Amino acid sequence: MMMNSYPIQKILVPLDLSQSSLNALETAVSLAKKNRAILQIVNVNEPVLGRMEDYLLSSSKTTADVLNALTAAIEHAHGIKPELIEKDGHVVESIINAAVFEQTDLIVIGTHGASGFRENYIGSNAYNVIKHSNCPVLTIPPTKKFYSFKKVLFPVRPVTGALARYDVVSRFLSAYASLEVLGVSNSRMDNDAGVLDKIVEEIKGLLEADKVNAKASWGQGNSVSDDIFQFIQTNYPDLIVLTSVIDAISKSNFIGPHTQKLINCSKVPVLNIKKIGVPAFA
Repeated sequence: MMMNSYPIQKILVPLDLSQSSLNALETAVSLAKKNRAILQIVNVNEPVLGRMEDYLLSSSKTTADVLNALTAAIEHAHGIKPELIEKDGHVVESIINAAVFEQTDLIVIGTHGASGFRENYIGSNAYNVIKHSNCPVLTIPPTKKFYSFKKVLFPVRPVTGALARYDVVSRFLSAYASLEVLGVSNSRMDNDAGVLDKIVEEIKGLLEADKVNAKASWGQGNSVSDDIFQFIQTNYPDLIVLTSVIDAISKSNFIGPHTQKLINCSKVPVLNIKKIGVPAFA
């Protein structure tokens, strides 16, 4: 099966100077270099009425100075001059509208912003960006920095075209990376090794061109998310790919239960690829 390569020409990074968002920025810089993409940093000032106005005005000036210093440091170290987008308004709506206006190909966002870290729960802003975005979203946890992806987990259900979004995934992989294709299904009748082999065969030419080694295996036949977590705990991937196939959904602004559990609990980056649709805030 032939697929056009998904272009990553513009990468948008929401930045609130939290550790998670700074990790996301470093990952985005690496991806921008790899794909020769434009890097855009969006900082949203969410207005608060009342006595805090003078403080927030002073704080926003300080943030602007830090952002300008960061963009200068990135240009000096990496030869990339990020574009700085500053907005006032609701955080999620501002990010989504910026992505639509800029025709963003990828959003890279920290899982937890300045409001803090809560175990096994992704931040509400990151969650809603995934929910409403019409482009792929890469979430970066606060616990570690990620610069490249050499071992990628791609869970699939046993359906034709399950790996169709490899066109997106290929933009993240290093040469000689490994792609772990994990078959997940609650039906034991599906657990035929030949089914997964046929799914991988559909993109064989692309894998060879990218020098990527693919390996297919089945989960234990428990719940989809439990099978994926069990695989993660024994194989230690550095990127997890989630598509709408996992939850068998067609609604563009809906995150299924398996995807939600995985993005909440994952300690490594998750690439969320939904069907292209019109975002709610456009």
